[in-house]
Amino acid sequence: MPPKFVAFDLETTGLNNQKDEIIEIGAVKFTVETKNGKVVPKLLGELETFVKPNMMIPAEASSVNHIYDKDVQDAPPVGDAIKKFTEFCGQSSILLAHNANFDASFLRVAYKNNPQLVPGNPVIDSLAISKAILPEASSHKLGILAAMFKRRDEISMNIESDKMHRAVYDCLMLMEVFVALLRRRFKEKDWEMACIMKNMEKYKGIPQFINKA
Repeated sequence: MPPKFVAFDLETTGLNNQKDEIIEIGAVKFTVETKNGKVVPKLLGELETFVKPNMMIPAEASSVNHIYDKDVQDAPPVGDAIKKFTEFCGQSSILLAHNANFDASFLRVAYKNNPQLVPGNPVIDSLAISKAILPEASSHKLGILAAMFKRRDEISMNIESDKMHRAVYDCLMLMEVFVALLRRRFKEKDWEMACIMKNMEKYKGIPQFINKA
């Protein structure tokens, strides 16, 4: 029985989780399957929502994520948005983020400021896994890894730079990159739910938790 994963990504007004805010949440739920003798991701669902912050979006942030005040003016507040995220994740999925410390830290603040059920799912940092499996790589940025795997015909999605830094697109890239990375080290049986966490830990996939600092 393969596990279910949720690759998630946040867009924010800046880098400081104490003063900046979430403005978009994206997530894709997936599992893995074997096709033509190769383990590949199987998409199960998507979540995408803008979030209305209690501040104006700085121009510096908009220049990166292309999200502007007009985009979020009718969006739900963060308390409602993270409730949707919790429901989407469910209780049995393994969460993934590229540089998970960043995304998890913003979610911790959001859940603390909007008391509700906090997901207890393990959160795995794909950036740490990439550094462990591809130490020779010149960059471990998600877009660069995706482009490299695409050139090697190891992922199927088309990589379009103008779509990067939008939550769901980055999540789809992360799904593809994560499976391509572990496929280099995992046998088919290593993906089974009973042993996946232990096997990821061999490659720096050490879980952290949103409900624990």
